[in-house]
Amino acid sequence: MIRKNKNIEKTVKKVTDPVEKIGKEVINGIGNVAKETVQGTFNVGKEAIKTGANVGKETINTGKKVGKVVKDTVKKSN
Repeated sequence: MIRKNKNIEKTVKKVTDPVEKIGKEVINGIGNVAKETVQGTFNVGKEAIKTGANVGKETINTGKKVGKVVKDTVKKSN
């Protein structure tokens, strides 16, 4: 019969506990990095959509203005 040695159990626990805590910290750290990456990407996407919308708006407005100038010029020349 093998008798358990209390000192060995204590030593194993001393080693195991910090390793578990470090593992948790690493997982939490990776989770936070992933979360930041997703939020950062979302914000970049949001900015790109806003910018795209603004460019589209400017293009439409410019097109309307050019169209009006052409229309007015044609009216004047007739």
